[in-house]
Amino acid sequence: MNDLIKKYYLEKQFNCAETILLSASEEYGLNIDESTVKIMSGFGGGMFEEDVCGAVSGGVAALSLIFNDKTKLEKAVKAFKNNVKNNLSSIDCRDIKPLHRNLKNRCGNVIDKAFNLLKEIVKENK
Repeated sequence: MNDLIKKYYLEKQFNCAETILLSASEEYGLNIDESTVKIMSGFGGGMFEEDVCGAVSGGVAALSLIFNDKTKLEKAVKAFKNNVKNNLSSIDCRDIKPLHRNLKNRCGNVIDKAFNLLKEIVKENK
């Protein structure tokens, strides 16, 4: 598991959306501090109803800051969502959690996978 995911999710107890955004901030120099990232609090746990996974929401937020060009952003967001769907079976918590969540790391593996997919998309579209 990526050290940034461990730091923010397992150690500091940020939710999945916050963790992805903070990890992307550190990875790509987005300069988002821990108090500002609270804007993502309501996206954790699929907006508290196991809808769209917070790791996906956090990833889309990060891509929105990374890509200034709307056309590149649209391409990156669609590719990210598609890759998450292909790798985790869905973009919704209710479908992902039964397959990928575990007692030890909770959704840490899901967040880690989503973050790696995010990095691939950034690399491909930069």
